[in-house]
Amino acid sequence: MPTPTAPSSYWLCRMFWLVVLLVLVVLPWLTSGYVGRIVINACRNLVLALSFDIVGGYTGYINLGHAAFFGIGAYAFGICVRAGVSVLLAGGAAVLVTALFAALISYPFFRLRGPYYALATFGLLKLCEELALTLSGLTGGSGGLSVVWPENLTLSYFLNLGLAACTFLIVWLVSRSRFGLGLVSVREDEQVARTFGVSVSWYKCAALVVSALPAAVLGPIYLSDRLYINPGEMFGLEIALMPITMAILGGSGLLIGPVVGVVFLSLVQEVLWTQLGVLRLASLGLVLALVGLFMPGGLVRLPPVYARLRRWGLVQEW
Repeated sequence: MPTPTAPSSYWLCRMFWLVVLLVLVVLPWLTSGYVGRIVINACRNLVLALSFDIVGGYTGYINLGHAAFFGIGAYAFGICVRAGVSVLLAGGAAVLVTALFAALISYPFFRLRGPYYALATFGLLKLCEELALTLSGLTGGSGGLSVVWPENLTLSYFLNLGLAACTFLIVWLVSRSRFGLGLVSVREDEQVARTFGVSVSWYKCAALVVSALPAAVLGPIYLSDRLYINPGEMFGLEIALMPITMAILGGSGLLIGPVVGVVFLSLVQEVLWTQLGVLRLASLGLVLALVGLFMPGGLVRLPPVYARLRRWGLVQEW
């Protein structure tokens, strides 16, 4: 079970997150639309990074195709809306289709381990891109898919912020639950977990479905804001690597790890990456390589950082 924290740290941790949430709630009325867009992008990345970490951090399976759930959710929503389905029903259908897709692929994919699983999930992502290009009657093909309604930056801001907060809460609940303990036992040693009665296949399938849900909800919210998507954008390398890089950089398997990674790389993106153009993907690869070489546990697990955050009650680990 998670290591208990002192009562003062317990309340300090909750006060910290409450203050952060309150600041973000009032931010649209205190700053410009540009800052709002930065927060929206950070919230999107946080949803993908946190939901990726349910599988990547807690079971140890690196899902390079996690962004496929995001793309499937967006396309399913857009197709339904263009067919005349109401927005709420279209959103529900998109989430349901994505969850079923995650459940269906879980058994064959989890028969693979380590780099074979990672490569297979990356291949799945590129297969989704090819299908989106080929099924042009539904998806618009290379021309993309668009929807038409008035833009509303404030609504988009709060939808993305609300989803990021809900995803954070989901991962927090997983990290403190028996389900989360089962996932960690799978990560540590599957054979030992089976010996002690853990249904390994069920836990891995459930983890993949749970991780797919926030990404699936994000898809419709993204399309509602951007009004246009295309296969390269939804299933490309950047959307695949960005959340994984953020989670691993911050500290995969720790609740606050992806948050730190998202904040850090979002700031770097605004300050530096806007000038890099096509070199942005190379920069992501460089970040992953440097993390693997010099701090494989991520920023949060660096001894001085970890000790300080643990004293404040901001880190919790099985």
